[in-house]
Amino acid sequence: MDLVLTATIREGTGKGAAHRLRREGLLPAVLYGENQANLSLNVREAQKYFNTKGINQLITLQVKKGKTKKEEVPVLVKEIQYDPVKGTPLHVDFYQVSMKQKVVVKVPVALVGEDQRVNDGSIIDTVLYEVEVSCLPADIPAKIEVDISGLTMNNSVTVGELEPPAGVEFVTAASEPIVLAHAPRAEAAPEEEEAAEEENAEPEQEEE
Repeated sequence: MDLVLTATIREGTGKGAAHRLRREGLLPAVLYGENQANLSLNVREAQKYFNTKGINQLITLQVKKGKTKKEEVPVLVKEIQYDPVKGTPLHVDFYQVSMKQKVVVKVPVALVGEDQRVNDGSIIDTVLYEVEVSCLPADIPAKIEVDISGLTMNNSVTVGELEPPAGVEFVTAASEPIVLAHAPRAEAAPEEEEAAEEENAEPEQEEE
């Protein structure tokens, strides 16, 4: 596991303690599982990590206990709360996983082969941006590639048509479409729009 985040055990809990941590450039966090603990992380380091690596990958959480003791814990992100204005993380929940037990996680979808498609005038519409998979933590794929080079008008690519990576099973139903190719929607002429508006307009009530 080469994805490492450093965390420190924190003593204080509650909103007041969380505000103090954020003022110091730290990110409050909680670790759930066998080694449950309240933690803090460097907010810039954590945000850079989540922005570049995503939040669906197995993470080695290097937990500092005191000045010299460190413990490496395999974790997944359970939830991240973000500032609605700044977009910076406010709080993160991790949960410890067993490397010998399968987990169910969502993995992002990546479309490939679009530049090789025949230009038949169709519009590509992504229906699923993530799919659920079941696998051991070490086998979690960074993404699921969906080849659309042969996708033509009025057809789709479903989950069942994909070949999962080694050690990975799809949890999302096989019949679920991931991407569709459909005809461009025709824009209504101004006269047609006016006629439709008049038809849908409620009739005025006469005053008694």
